[in-house]
Amino acid sequence: MKPIVLSMILCDHYYRDVHSGKSILSGTFSSINVAGFPSKHGNCAVYLAFTDVASSGEAQLLFRKEGGGFSMKLPPWEVKAPEDRRAVVEIGGNINGLPLPQEGDYEFVLLWDGVEIAQRRLKVTKIKIEPRGPFHKG
Repeated sequence: MKPIVLSMILCDHYYRDVHSGKSILSGTFSSINVAGFPSKHGNCAVYLAFTDVASSGEAQLLFRKEGGGFSMKLPPWEVKAPEDRRAVVEIGGNINGLPLPQEGDYEFVLLWDGVEIAQRRLKVTKIKIEPRGPFHKG
């Protein structure tokens, strides 16, 4: 039985506060603008929350370009089933240097024991960056 995914959020930074146990997310986003390719996104994190975790299992993220051509598996998490399966299980992790080989649509896919159970899209767009001189206003 697979868990129910309540949320999958992309953000700049994630951490869990040791005193309160709360997950802290900063800088949520759904798209990335870059000046050229290939590129790397310096700070990226993924936060996941699920419920109905009936048995312990392995959660793993797969980052891939929609339509093929690029994919990357991230290290898995061992998720322990809580005593009450109605409890919300929260996990997250930071990814430094997320590779972006080309413009287009990407997705983070959540695998539970190797089976795809959720996905989160990410749009990557090439933009023109105008140089700023010392007298530029704005």
